[in-house]
Amino acid sequence: MEAIHALTDFLGHFTPAQYCQTYYLFGAAVILSVHVLPRELQSALLDYGARQQRSNNTSGIDSNTWTKKTLTSLLTCLEVPHSWFLHFYVLSVAGSAFWAWQFVTRGAIMEAIAQAQVKDGSRSAELGSVFVAWTLMAVQGLRRLYESLVIMKAGKSPMSSVHWIVGLAYYACMSVSVWVEGSGAILESWTTSQAPSLPSTRAVLGVILFIYASFKQNECHKHLSGLRKYTLPHQGWFQHIICPHYTSECLIYVALSLVASPPDTVVNRTVFTGLLFVAVNLGTTANTTKKWYAEKVGAEKVASRWKMIPFVF
Repeated sequence: MEAIHALTDFLGHFTPAQYCQTYYLFGAAVILSVHVLPRELQSALLDYGARQQRSNNTSGIDSNTWTKKTLTSLLTCLEVPHSWFLHFYVLSVAGSAFWAWQFVTRGAIMEAIAQAQVKDGSRSAELGSVFVAWTLMAVQGLRRLYESLVIMKAGKSPMSSVHWIVGLAYYACMSVSVWVEGSGAILESWTTSQAPSLPSTRAVLGVILFIYASFKQNECHKHLSGLRKYTLPHQGWFQHIICPHYTSECLIYVALSLVASPPDTVVNRTVFTGLLFVAVNLGTTANTTKKWYAEKVGAEKVASRWKMIPFVF
């Protein structure tokens, strides 16, 4: 009981931003730790669509293999349709709209979070930068929702319900992360009539990067949607990178972390921690995707391509 009380007291000193950061780091650590599991369990938890490994051969198996297959079967029963990716972007757009409504109406939920955030005394991001980051996050959610509904093919393949739940929690946290380090400026704007300041040069550069990365990701998704099954993508960034749409996703969050950063920091720490989660999550998928393409089209055709990050990974 003493350990529980100590943990409760410790967590009680966390700010809302630190809770979001903890979730991102914990999630990234869990994803990395999954890689010590047998490959079939890894696939059941992390892979989705055609990349998932399925095995129905149960003859001549030992007790360890039986346990692995039982756990894999259990995870398979908890799968949801891959098309439920749409829910991530519905939640993202809904989150952006909800917090905008809370700001305009001076809602009690936003006020409680903002008051809890300013207690740590750290310098707040400026209101103009918060507005821009907020808008960009809404644009990102709307674009991905549009692509999911109109551009991308609605697949019937499954994904783990754990993957789905983690994704929903991520987008819920990110809808808060883009503004929470500007809590001081938000609270001040409710009591003064001072107009928001213009975004900094760093924020302007972040907006430019966001627009460029969004354009490239949309380009990638259009190319993927036009491919025949098991065809190796070959246009644009796909000539050099296995998953350039993941590269673009990371650049989008780099841009958001620049735009939403407080004056005394280079990046917004909360959004940047979310970027680490994204990089780990998508990096594991990119790694599996390269292996999958090597099996389908030949290792020599993908050997020279980076998985996600040029010159690094």
